Amino acid sequence: MKIYLDIDGVLLDTKEYKQMPYLKEFLTTVFNISNGQVYWLSTHTKHGESDVALYHLQEALDKEVFEMIKNIKNTKWYSLKTEGIDLESEFLWFDDVIFQAEYKNLEKLGKEHCLIKVKNNLEELVELLKEDQ
Repeated sequence: MKIYLDIDGVLLDTKEYKQMPYLKEFLTTVFNISNGQVYWLSTHTKHGESDVALYHLQEALDKEVFEMIKNIKNTKWYSLKTEGIDLESEFLWFDDVIFQAEYKNLEKLGKEHCLIKVKNNLEELVELLKEDQ
């Protein structure tokens, strides 16, 4: 299974620009269930490069968590994040805000259940993901 991650609102609390609570546990779980198939799906990395995102995240994340995110793979997309997803594969996409057009793309393919909306609830998501294993 492939995992796609946004940065703001998923890895970082957007109000305080701090690491989300339970981020280490969340990342450990997603790397385990995906066998390392974890991808960026953020406006900060949409051009297929993560250098700028990593530079900014280094200040906000614990060192151990920062080392983990270095293993996240890049994706490329242009106007909609769904362009960066391998929609034919089994996947989960973690994001806090998406466009209606992105949701409609998922709906057309019957993949809307693959979107997990994050609302400061990484602890709950870790438990949910562990239960589904």
